[in-house]
Amino acid sequence: MKSVLRVMSIALASLLVLASCHKDKVDYQENGGVAKQNIGYLSIGGMQASVMEDTDNVETPSATRAEGVDIDNFNVTITNKAGDVVKSFTYGARPTDAIELEAGVYNITMSSASMAAAEWEAPVYSCQKEVIIKRKETTKVEDMVCKLANIKVSVAYSADVVEQVDPEYTKMTVALESNALEFAFSEERAGFFAPVAAENSLKLTFNCRYKGETKDITMTSEIKGVKAAQWRKINVVIQHAADGTATIGITCDTWTYDKEVIFDSSAVMVEEVIPDDTDAPVIVWEGHDLAEAFELTDDMFDAEGNFTKSINIDVFAKSPIKSFVVKASSDNADFVSAYSEIMPIEEDLCAPTASSAILKMMGYPTDVKGSTQTRIKFAAQADLLKSYEGTHSYEMTVVDENGATVTTTLAIKYGQNVAPQIQWVGYDIDKRQTIQADDTCMIRITAPLAIKDFEIEIVSNTLTPEELQAVGLAAEFSLVNSTDMFESLSGLGFPVGDQVYNQTLISEDKLNITSFLGILGMLGAGDHDFVMTVTDMEGNTTTKTVMMRFQ
Repeated sequence: MKSVLRVMSIALASLLVLASCHKDKVDYQENGGVAKQNIGYLSIGGMQASVMEDTDNVETPSATRAEGVDIDNFNVTITNKAGDVVKSFTYGARPTDAIELEAGVYNITMSSASMAAAEWEAPVYSCQKEVIIKRKETTKVEDMVCKLANIKVSVAYSADVVEQVDPEYTKMTVALESNALEFAFSEERAGFFAPVAAENSLKLTFNCRYKGETKDITMTSEIKGVKAAQWRKINVVIQHAADGTATIGITCDTWTYDKEVIFDSSAVMVEEVIPDDTDAPVIVWEGHDLAEAFELTDDMFDAEGNFTKSINIDVFAKSPIKSFVVKASSDNADFVSAYSEIMPIEEDLCAPTASSAILKMMGYPTDVKGSTQTRIKFAAQADLLKSYEGTHSYEMTVVDENGATVTTTLAIKYGQNVAPQIQWVGYDIDKRQTIQADDTCMIRITAPLAIKDFEIEIVSNTLTPEELQAVGLAAEFSLVNSTDMFESLSGLGFPVGDQVYNQTLISEDKLNITSFLGILGMLGAGDHDFVMTVTDMEGNTTTKTVMMRFQ
């Protein structure tokens, strides 16, 4: 072990001496310490924060920037990528000078208070914004708009219900999982529930007794798909049947305060949301989230140019489909033009104007009308999508014979929005390579959205952490953030700091670690892997492993 360490140390020292002839010198401060190399600045002194507060005005649904909320007392927290709190203060006491932070991604969170699981008249307003701190640059945050973070629930009764039920024996219990609030008949307050998921289920238990009767009536119901920032207005009504009978029923109106339309600097409007329709058709892509854009990349095509993946959009309806409209669009006008030369930009597949041959060629079904299940095979358009860089979208609207409607958009990105790519020049990076004395190791990185971080993990069956430490390295390090290893890394052929951060290309002559192979070869036979993870400014991540075998 000692002999190996000695050999490695001598080899590395020689490399570092040679490297110092053509590498930039390390920047030293006057006190002898290494200067800060990975610092940026966050400016929030001029940030203007506001709050969207709901209103009881049901006739004209609106919301204004809250007047009854003291925003100066809102807690502001800044956390890093790992979730660690790096700064915390109230909005009113926010720093006026720029905050010094290490380069990276941070989240700024504002909140009016901690949230109770279920409480009366306890709205909590919050918001969050992701910021990217760049080395030696100042990032400004201009505004933050907080909205309702919990779920608001109220209960009301129609006039005919009020006339018929006994108030003493009438109540509504609303529960979200194990947390419940009991709304007495005379309760006028709103209850607020902490969401436990993106979509939640409210369980309702209604108890009542008709006036002059002794028999209690119990009804249960469930409201699904409830989200934060929504106000669920539960109404107890008399439902009249065609045969003249009448029963008590429960309905729910939904108002939301999570979308802002700004008309001036002090007012916003909110949008009414149609109550959930559990009988509406469903549009899905199994294994994929349609809310996220799909990235089409060159490696999805084989050597002959054939698309090797599937993009199957399935539609399921409880009632026969009456209309299925597909509307294509793109941020690249050339794609729109090319698509329109084949078939209309907007086409109802239940009454198409394009021929069956064209529809089949584009992957569209020809037997939609009257069916309850159908599929679009967008893979048939892969060549067309690949011919134009940009984000191409397909808005799909399905209406069944009962009028139930669903609209979903499939977005496909190609070209400038692809994730980072890692190539081992001259080798198949997905296979382990047997290394000879005269072999090279040059890596090429492309990141259209610019590199945010480049992390490397060294996995070896012979090289120990102690041996790495002896030559100034570690088993895991970042070419952007591990400033204490920059000198050693540069000597081994790794680019560091600004040579990596915010770059869209690291060419093979910039990432040439061939000299490191000589050190690894001194260890004798064994496998040495470099797990490389590149993350771009949009959070897209690519991981590839350079796998070497020395014999």
